[in-house]
Amino acid sequence: MQRCLRSMVIALGVASAALVSPACSKSPQITAESIEDNWALTEQHEPGSVVMTVAPDGQVTALVKDRDGKPIAADVSGSVSVKVPGKGGAPMSAALVPEPKAGGVLLAKLPPLEDDLTEVSYELKVKGEPFNGVLHVPRGGTRELQESAREHQTTQLDGTKGPNGGVLQPVGDDVVEIVADKESGDLRVYVLDLNLKPVPIGEREIKLAIQTPSGPDVIVLAPGPDRLYFTGKLNVKVNPTKITVVLKQGGHTHVVLCGYRPGAVIVVGPSAPVIGILVATTWAVKVDVKPTVVVHDDDDDDGRVIVIHKHKHKGKGKGKWHWK
Repeated sequence: MQRCLRSMVIALGVASAALVSPACSKSPQITAESIEDNWALTEQHEPGSVVMTVAPDGQVTALVKDRDGKPIAADVSGSVSVKVPGKGGAPMSAALVPEPKAGGVLLAKLPPLEDDLTEVSYELKVKGEPFNGVLHVPRGGTRELQESAREHQTTQLDGTKGPNGGVLQPVGDDVVEIVADKESGDLRVYVLDLNLKPVPIGEREIKLAIQTPSGPDVIVLAPGPDRLYFTGKLNVKVNPTKITVVLKQGGHTHVVLCGYRPGAVIVVGPSAPVIGILVATTWAVKVDVKPTVVVHDDDDDDGRVIVIHKHKHKGKGKGKWHWK
């Protein structure tokens, strides 16, 4: 009898430990130390910064840091909201809730990302200071934006102007020029070949999410005459501070944050630098509709120039082009 009682007590103790241990040992998946390694974007505000991830299932993680880069865990509150594509009414909002033992990480749950571009807004109060911003994220969330940036980080286009004086941005296998007339606000996007010459847009589709001091705006561009370029209209004739480009072709969708480099800090608010797409232009640059042959260096420093492409190139060597 005593042996049986002792066995029962031991069994109950083991069962209780099994129930309690997971809860006691559970640790947060993302902490203040690891959030930046989980495909986060960092936006720099005047009083500090917001580090945020948005996952394809709608899970949002956020962390606020002070001017010195130290996490702020106390006196932080706020929410995130999303405009669900194709559904009317007010945006759906979710409170940002502190994650225990995560060093200041906040969590929220939004609907899954189902469109090629979803607008996610955040409103935070940190010791009375507002931290507000907007992200435009693809189906793959912030991870997809980081991966797109890594794919093109070896492409040397910084400071290079397009044929019309606009901004150049690699997207998928293409390079596009984004340019607008500063007088009329007429917006055009050209597709360029490896020599940075405009070519017909083919069956591509493009839309832009543009952020200005007046707020965010998504512009769906239409094909221009003879499908030589895309055309649209700026609602506000000012240079934007952020542009997210969505390009569709052949069943594939590519989304990039214009000018972004992996791990870079995105400055927002009054001190944010602008992207110079507004130029004085007469749209005099012609689109070459004839196939031309271009060559490029194979980038191994042996002096050889190889690979011949026409306009409908397949983008071999993707992410390794070096334009001048």
